[in-house]
Amino acid sequence: MQAITFTDARKHFAETMKRITDDAEPIRIMRRDAPDIVMIDAAEYEALMETIYLFSNPINAAHINEAMVQADRGEFIDVDY
Repeated sequence: MQAITFTDARKHFAETMKRITDDAEPIRIMRRDAPDIVMIDAAEYEALMETIYLFSNPINAAHINEAMVQADRGEFIDVDY
């Protein structure tokens, strides 16, 4: 994750937001007298929140993990719609 100072983020706010959105990468904003913050694209944030929600249920997490193992082994089922 790239980090920039608060001053640079403020000076180049529009460019910083565009870079975050275009690259789908968060940027850490370092502040001198306060904790750092992270700017992230809204779609990326929503995807993270959904992933956290899906994995918060242990049964659902186990099901997802097993599906990922099966996919790694190439075990797919074709479904006709």
